[in-house]
Amino acid sequence: MNGLPQLLVATHVTANVVWIGSILAVGRVLAAAEGDVKVRGALAVRIYKSLAIPAFIASFLAGVARLLLSTEYYFVSTHFMHAKLLLAFVVIGLHHVIGARAKKAAAGDASAAVAPGLELGLAIAATGAIFLAIMKPF
Repeated sequence: MNGLPQLLVATHVTANVVWIGSILAVGRVLAAAEGDVKVRGALAVRIYKSLAIPAFIASFLAGVARLLLSTEYYFVSTHFMHAKLLLAFVVIGLHHVIGARAKKAAAGDASAAVAPGLELGLAIAATGAIFLAIMKPF
C-alpha cells in the first residue's frame, strides 16, 4: 500500500480517533452533575460542532474514498467490511443522538443532559471505537 490509499487510511484512522474522542467528550460534559445545564449544553454543542462533525465528515469521506478504490477486496474477498460498516452505522447513530441531546441541553432542557442511558450510550460508543480500532484496518 502506498500513495493515495495510505494517505486515505491515515486520514480515516486519525479522523476516527478525533471523532470518537470528541463524541465521548460531548456525552461526558452532558452527563456531568456540576454546573448549569445550559452552560454544559453550550460547551457540548461547541465540542460537537468544532470537533465531532468535522472529524466525522473527514472520516466518512476518506473511508468511502478508500473503499471505492478496492470494493472487490473489501466486500467479496475478505467480507470483514460488512461487520465494520454495521458497527460504524451504530456509532453514527450515537453521534446524532448525543449531538441532538447537546442541542436540547443548550436550549435549557435538563432532561436531555441527564438522560437515562447516556452513560450506556457512551460505553457502547467507546466499545465500538475499540472494536473498530482492532479490526483489520483498511
